[in-house]
Amino acid sequence: MLKKIQVSRSIDGFLHATIYTTEKDPLITPIVVLCHGFTGDQTEWGRFEKTATILNQNGYDAITFDFSGSGKNIREPITLSKQSQDLKDIYNYLKEKGYVKINILGLSFGGLTALVTQIPDIVSYIFWAPAFYIFRLIPKFHKFLLKLAYIFKRPPIKRESLNNHPVLMDYTFISDEKMKNPNQYLENMEVPSLIIHGNKDTTIYPKVIIEAFQHMPAKLKKKRVEIEGTGHNFDGKYLDLFIEHSINWLNEWNKK
Repeated sequence: MLKKIQVSRSIDGFLHATIYTTEKDPLITPIVVLCHGFTGDQTEWGRFEKTATILNQNGYDAITFDFSGSGKNIREPITLSKQSQDLKDIYNYLKEKGYVKINILGLSFGGLTALVTQIPDIVSYIFWAPAFYIFRLIPKFHKFLLKLAYIFKRPPIKRESLNNHPVLMDYTFISDEKMKNPNQYLENMEVPSLIIHGNKDTTIYPKVIIEAFQHMPAKLKKKRVEIEGTGHNFDGKYLDLFIEHSINWLNEWNKK
């Protein structure tokens, strides 16, 4: 069963969200929060809808949502700090509903958002092709243009978002301090963490994922799974593998 909801933001306004429920007691039912990527939305073009449905079939509730400035939400410049606060707002909403076992799954930029938010009593994290080092991916010339636009008070840059209005990006995106040093968050990880990525990913190269994985503490309960034959926009049988590995990980930490 799914239900469209609106979750209040701690700043102002609300976030469009969808909760997929098994209709069981939230005190004993684990839930997974799915965080979409940059220019994406809560459906992730069907990938998150399929994932949430399969999670239900395996005894998990799930919630998807649009980050501030994305999806069906009112347009405003996207920043990592805003998204981090959005995730906290979703978490607080679930706590108010009685959920105790909360897990977070972050895709790409949603993975970085989950990392920098680091809510302490999360049961487990799952990172799908995480863009931990997204700051490196922005060309210096683009950073210069964003800064120039800020100095001369130009309007935000529009980035296309499939099936949605373009998202907005301005200098606050690259000046956000949370963007600058992901390693400090990786090195302080305490919650069991799974990273899944494709070996043909040319957006977030496998060697970059491996670098991030090595920055996670040696004592941390962690695992990295590399899927053969797929890139950053995985789907079909590859999505099935991402989901299968994720459920196995969830079962390990939620059904003790």
